[in-house]
Amino acid sequence: MRFKFKSGRSTRPLKGLRKYIFICLTTKNLCTKNQHDELSIDIVLLTIRINAKLQTMQKYIRIPLIIALSLVSSAVFGQKCGHDQLEQEVKRLFPAYESAENEFIQNIDFDNDSKTEATVYKIPVVVHIIWDDISDNISDKQVRDAIAVLNEDFRRMNADTTNTRSIFANVATDCEIEFELAQLNPQGNCTSGITRTQSALSTNANNIVKSLISWPNTKYMNIWVVNSIDLGSSGSGTVLGYAYKPNPGQGTTFDGLVVRHDRMGRIGTGTSAGRTLTHEAGHYLGLDHPFKGGCFSGDNCADTPPVVEASFGCNLNANTCSNDNPDQLDQIENYMDYSDDNCMNMFTQDQRAIMRSNLSISNRRGYLVTPVNASNTGIAANATLPCAPQANFGVNQSVICAGSTVQFTDRSTFGNPTSWQWNFPGGSPNSSTDENPTVTYHYKGNFNVSLTVTNGNGTNTLLQNGYISVRKNSPGLWVNGFQSGFEFNTVPSGTWHVENADGDNITWQRNSYNFYEGAYCVKLDNYNNQVDNSDALITDKIYVGGAKSMNFSFKYAVASKPGFAGDRIVVSVSQDCGESWQSARTLLGPLLYAATNKANPWNPTSLNNWRSININLSDYVGPDPIMIKIDFISGGGNNAFLDDFQLVTVLDNEEISIEDVQIAPNPSSGSFQVRGLPSGSQYVIYAVDGRLIQKGQLDFERSIHIESNPGYYIFQSGDLRKPIIIQ
Repeated sequence: MRFKFKSGRSTRPLKGLRKYIFICLTTKNLCTKNQHDELSIDIVLLTIRINAKLQTMQKYIRIPLIIALSLVSSAVFGQKCGHDQLEQEVKRLFPAYESAENEFIQNIDFDNDSKTEATVYKIPVVVHIIWDDISDNISDKQVRDAIAVLNEDFRRMNADTTNTRSIFANVATDCEIEFELAQLNPQGNCTSGITRTQSALSTNANNIVKSLISWPNTKYMNIWVVNSIDLGSSGSGTVLGYAYKPNPGQGTTFDGLVVRHDRMGRIGTGTSAGRTLTHEAGHYLGLDHPFKGGCFSGDNCADTPPVVEASFGCNLNANTCSNDNPDQLDQIENYMDYSDDNCMNMFTQDQRAIMRSNLSISNRRGYLVTPVNASNTGIAANATLPCAPQANFGVNQSVICAGSTVQFTDRSTFGNPTSWQWNFPGGSPNSSTDENPTVTYHYKGNFNVSLTVTNGNGTNTLLQNGYISVRKNSPGLWVNGFQSGFEFNTVPSGTWHVENADGDNITWQRNSYNFYEGAYCVKLDNYNNQVDNSDALITDKIYVGGAKSMNFSFKYAVASKPGFAGDRIVVSVSQDCGESWQSARTLLGPLLYAATNKANPWNPTSLNNWRSININLSDYVGPDPIMIKIDFISGGGNNAFLDDFQLVTVLDNEEISIEDVQIAPNPSSGSFQVRGLPSGSQYVIYAVDGRLIQKGQLDFERSIHIESNPGYYIFQSGDLRKPIIIQ
């Protein structure tokens, strides 16, 4: 809650005295007798207000209990953030800090909070990865995902906004603050906004890591990513990150954010929803914890109910303070509390006001968001950067059905392109000079895509072979079953699409060595892959309308590198021609690796190196054809191999009788249609003397053609037998 203390009698004791009462009642020998006398009168006023709200004397006994509970450290449960501890050090080192902070808060016009101002502040960011072990050296992709989380949360574009309870929905807001990786370094050269430094200081890190590398804190928001954090006397909990609030004239040592690598983003080594960074960015822009000082102090925000101590877990019924009017539940949704990541989903309007006020004052954080600084750091709109662009692109969907349209998006990095040349063999149009064109594909096949980007500093081209896979508008290439050992076709093929979303030259490739069965398998050169890269195999459509149940299986051989065991295989199913995917199984850790700690490129040397997975896919039985994706997401491990894919179905024909099955025309010249049996049913054709003439599987049309002499024959499927005549 917001604290405004003024000398003399306060007309709003609930808001005006919490911090002062808390200090005087809990700090030995701090108050004089006169102060105690005056404070006693204020407590009476406070009690009257509480009495009017609670309307019963029974709740008076809660006040001393609340005060006592507010002294319990959140470290009893675990210390997620080191901000409060370090702020005490700042107050000691910078005597003017507290008075300047109080003056700043007093000058914010909270009563004129507005939900949006149509002015978005953009903050240039540099991320310094300080890694000790190679597994701490997180990927650029993980860093970008962490920045994406920041922007989703600060712009209230996070997917879980619907989880904000109705009692707080009216104060939850878009902060209109965005974060962008710098594109120019302090010397004016092009950069990804990410640096990497190997150092043992990454483990049990503190402010000393900042001496390894930093960029001017008057131009960039510095984020240091480390293995672990130790702030000395930090209590019994685990510190996941820390940050400093604005302090005019502060140097880099007492500025910026330090975050553990496993709290950066949602992918790679990330083990959460990535909201530790959101929390610390809130501190960086001037926010306190809502539980600061317990029920009688707070975070200077009237729209965050008082909290006696840090909230852990996700208790939607918690109400640890009843001295607010009206009495509200604890706002565990708030990013600045300690609740679980999947429970957090909002900043409030008062928090927005504090952060934006800091960004509007030049000597606090305002220097970061000036047009000049946007130009100097390369994040200005349509900035001309002094380097050639590096071509890259993405699509909304790489596997489509014939007649569908694909949206292409330019994702080129470094220098901003001024012109684009796209080529789409098999598409309509087959070329474009638009920045983000749309293309329609009418015919089945696997099609290349290329993009050439140009600016005044140079040109770069990216070619993606077989990037777009177009499937027929038919029920499916395969009927009530599927099998592939890569014996007859290379990849990509009509059976398989190879998805290489990262645009590099490492993809699944057919391999004539180290196979499980037959003479071929597929191999991914994961030894040289980039962490977090995704490489997938996707089947063509499989019709499963005649199935009662089905089981998908395949063989895999994967090894880890020393210190790296983060690879995973995700098996997903699509029932809408690749527009959406549902995860069916994930393999990782001990379930994935047949061999571990292999320092050199690894290949399976025996059948013992292979493992098998069986997945029940019966939930996907239905009239809509399915496609199956096997996606390998690199965790920096060793090579990976796949082989012997099989989808085995049990057909729904148990109740079929011989009367239900009709073969027509009968007699015929050798072409028949079988009615009453599901597609995919196995059948055999015998001569009347018992000789095997033909066997196979009914296709989607359930038609068969027999190349044999005129005569009498027997059609058999399971226990069902029917005579047929070729004339």
